Amino acid sequence: MMMGPGVGGSGMFGRMCGPGAAGFAEWRTDRLESHLKLTDAQRPKFDEFKAASNKAAEAMRAACPADWPKTVTGRMEVMEKRAEAMLQAIKMVRPTLEAFYATLTDEQKAEIDSSRGGRRFWRWRDRW
Repeated sequence: MMMGPGVGGSGMFGRMCGPGAAGFAEWRTDRLESHLKLTDAQRPKFDEFKAASNKAAEAMRAACPADWPKTVTGRMEVMEKRAEAMLQAIKMVRPTLEAFYATLTDEQKAEIDSSRGGRRFWRWRDRW
């Protein structure tokens, strides 16, 4: 099945280029925002983190090909470009996440860091 950038599908292409594959999906930040009940003081750092997450998600979508290559070498090239894009996305988001995290209360940090809360926010397959 041939799929466009950022569109889910079957097999490896769907896992690499599906809507949740980037790890920076907008629904995560929306859920995080509503669940943590952010204060006005936390909002500016959260907004920076959210903007960086959205930019990273777009970069990840852009790294997906319009069509999945038919050759093994072509598929390997796509995987390499996708890995490079993911590393750049992480480097884009990490400083803003760290700055936002520093504004959280101990209770908010515990919620994000716990296996229950952390999985809730960061694993795309998990549903609340």
